[in-house]
Amino acid sequence: MDVKTRIPKLTTTLAYDRYMAGQKLVSSVDRPWRHLVLRSYLEPDEQELLEAPGLQDLTLMTLASGAEHLERNLNGRWESAELRVGELWYVPPAPISWRWRSISDEPLSTVHLHIERSLIDSVADQMELGGSCRELSLGDAMRFHDPLVAAMLSALHRAASDPADSRLYVDALVHALAAHLLQHYSRGREAGTARFEQPERLVPRRIRRVTDYIRANLSADLTIGELAAQAGLSSFHFARVFRRETGETPHQYVTRLRLEEAARLLRSTDQTVQQISIAVGYENASHFSVQFKRDYGVTPLAYRLRG
Repeated sequence: MDVKTRIPKLTTTLAYDRYMAGQKLVSSVDRPWRHLVLRSYLEPDEQELLEAPGLQDLTLMTLASGAEHLERNLNGRWESAELRVGELWYVPPAPISWRWRSISDEPLSTVHLHIERSLIDSVADQMELGGSCRELSLGDAMRFHDPLVAAMLSALHRAASDPADSRLYVDALVHALAAHLLQHYSRGREAGTARFEQPERLVPRRIRRVTDYIRANLSADLTIGELAAQAGLSSFHFARVFRRETGETPHQYVTRLRLEEAARLLRSTDQTVQQISIAVGYENASHFSVQFKRDYGVTPLAYRLRG
């Protein structure tokens, strides 16, 4: 059967993996993340032709290592670019053909980020964008430069490789990335012209409501949306205002409280490390131990023995 007859016009993010040519290095599919999937691949040094369907989800790619001469065929027209680490390209929601060759002695590896359209729409609602300003104009971007987007993709790539990074941290990152893309790459506006409604100030009473909720639910899988609801703000505004008022991001604040409670339990109870990790909201003891050692300099068991 001819390859073209086997490739649909659109597919899902989960199914997209079967069309990739490289060896998968990292995947967030089994992580409890919402609204996004991130994968990275070790690519062949040369690919004569790779054909893939389009995706409904917003898809960005970048190089994690190496450099390449990349060509794509979109709507019957070939175009090319030389790409290096830190440069980005966009995968439009239409069938596309790719071919490439490495132009570096380093291994060629790529990072693929897929963001659900529902998240883009949700953030656009929070930013009070309507009409054409909700649509991203990245369709012709064979290659584009945006250091902030590149840094966010790099941070998400590291998070996918690190079991100690929490869903709250990833949730904040992807919301910020969606807001940045809408602000700078929306149709019908010039870059930097997005106008944000000034958020209501988080008065001490509202801060106490959120922090009390966090303390009472350290074992729960807390999300930005859940904490924002306690403050009576949109997710987008909440993260900004919370940091302004407390000096910490929600992720930093929750992590600090979880580890402080874990340290208290290690000192004052005979609960096992596994029991304590669950009590303070970590998926398992190994994830908890990595984060605890990162912040306290010793493993939970060594901390307990030290007294």
